[in-house]
Amino acid sequence: MKALFQRYRAELLLVFLTVGGSLLVYLPFWSQMGTVYRAWDGPNYLTIAKTGYDVPDDYAILSYVYVESYFLRHFPVYPALIRLFSFVGYQRSMLLVSILCTAGAAILFYRLCRDTWKLPQPLFLASVFLFFPPRWLYFRSTGSTEAPFLLFVFAAIYLFEKDRVGWAAVMGALATLTRIPGLLVAPALGLILMQRRQWRSLPWLLLPPAALAGFFAYCWSRTGNFLEYFAQQGDKAGAFRPFGFMPHLFSLGVYHQVEYFILLAFVYGIGISRIRKFESIFVYSALQFLLHINMSTEEWPRYWLVMAPFALVVGFHDIWETREAKWLFAIPVVMGFVYCWGAIPLNGILPDYWKLALAQLGLLGEWTPP
Repeated sequence: MKALFQRYRAELLLVFLTVGGSLLVYLPFWSQMGTVYRAWDGPNYLTIAKTGYDVPDDYAILSYVYVESYFLRHFPVYPALIRLFSFVGYQRSMLLVSILCTAGAAILFYRLCRDTWKLPQPLFLASVFLFFPPRWLYFRSTGSTEAPFLLFVFAAIYLFEKDRVGWAAVMGALATLTRIPGLLVAPALGLILMQRRQWRSLPWLLLPPAALAGFFAYCWSRTGNFLEYFAQQGDKAGAFRPFGFMPHLFSLGVYHQVEYFILLAFVYGIGISRIRKFESIFVYSALQFLLHINMSTEEWPRYWLVMAPFALVVGFHDIWETREAKWLFAIPVVMGFVYCWGAIPLNGILPDYWKLALAQLGLLGEWTPP
């Protein structure tokens, strides 16, 4: 046991930090965990986990989303994982899956830093990954897809670096069916394979688009529209052009937010430019950057989490390793918890609607009063 502990102490520490971080997020809500369970988008994914896209008639959440086809904007892998662990209860399973996937992602990120990218202080960098940026701490502790998505992306990169392209493609397909930006795993790895002239491995990378096409075919069978997923995203997307949502912010009078988004793009761009020698994550992050900077939505801070570990942690690893950065890192850690404690109660379905929804799903026994 002692030898095993010595061998895996870094991984065990990351599991401890993962679980401990989420428990601290839940601390103010410990006697009213329904506040956490009700945080979006958890109720939507729990609904799919329980019903498989066949929502009950007059379902309570339809008061928010209006049409049953709305649920087709949510991919099936995370709900499937919730159902897999539902023996602990569907609401608890949402959080359990997020925590387990975060722990797995942290361990893979640590091993990539240590074994693949040969970075100094890989354990500290993996610890930074767990708590930065604050939006990531929020989503990895609630019913959201960010944690499983990053787990599958890290797994795809880890396997690709081991020359196991087939399994990397499988992980890319799982990432795609968790969040649609996972589709970019295929062209990112494909460009590298073509540069290396590994032509025989290229067909494996048809798996992610094939998986997406399979889900779109399911959407077509339900609605008659093969591209129903994109039809459901119309409220969040405008013109496809760089910073396309800025005029909307000006029209709302929230011009002070514009500077934040400009700085966000600048920092991410600098971080990505500094990982050029790590070709797999550089090409992946560059493609994600080109896609997301043209997405006309003020949800950038959330959507850009798909490349945050590479752009913000690996890209600035030499800065994170300085003594000053280590001391100052306490600021985003502490304020990250403050952010979560303030944001979670403000970003959820109303308790009465959630109670009715649980009753309609046959889960009224899981109801926890506010």
